[in-house]
Amino acid sequence: MSAPAWEQSKENAAPLERGRNVASFGLRQTRLSQNQLKQKVQEYEDLVRPSEAPHVTEMDGDPLVHWLGYIKFNQNSFPADTRDNFLLMERCVRALVKMKQYANDDRFIGVCAKYADKTKDPGQVFKYLHQQKIGTYTALFWIAWAFVAEKDNDFPFAEQIFKKGISKNAQPLQMLKLRHQQFQRRMSRHWLNSSRASEQLDEYEEYDGQESN
Repeated sequence: MSAPAWEQSKENAAPLERGRNVASFGLRQTRLSQNQLKQKVQEYEDLVRPSEAPHVTEMDGDPLVHWLGYIKFNQNSFPADTRDNFLLMERCVRALVKMKQYANDDRFIGVCAKYADKTKDPGQVFKYLHQQKIGTYTALFWIAWAFVAEKDNDFPFAEQIFKKGISKNAQPLQMLKLRHQQFQRRMSRHWLNSSRASEQLDEYEEYDGQESN
């Protein structure tokens, strides 16, 4: 799966990220008939559905592998169907959020972050995940959440998110600290530019007042 926006720097079914090979998609379509595609979809459905049962909170093996394979297959085989891709990620999140074995799994956190990025309110998704104790000890979770807060211009909250992740010793901690430092440098430049703009406005207002007199 390609990296979401927060890792590279919403409406529900946003366009897929760059990197889709349209030419190879045409080749895949010629190699797989519609019946073969339907059969493949059914195979994946049979693999992932057991994990969607409401009472299932733990499973043997690694059901996330099937979800990742299904998501990748769906994106590659049906790149134009962005809503279906979105709904598939949503199903994955709903199915596995209740399984403790994935609470701090980078692969699952990645799916959660990509799903959140395509919703109308990513911040609410991260708050829900946090309430479910997802990503507590995973740096990726805190970095993605802080990016959302920064994107919403909620800089104090983004700072709190970074500090919370660091206090939890989220791993890899060095990466989290580095992203925190980068955020603080961006904030220093932001406040410096804001201060300069304010000073320029004050100077203009003072000059304009003199002209009026």
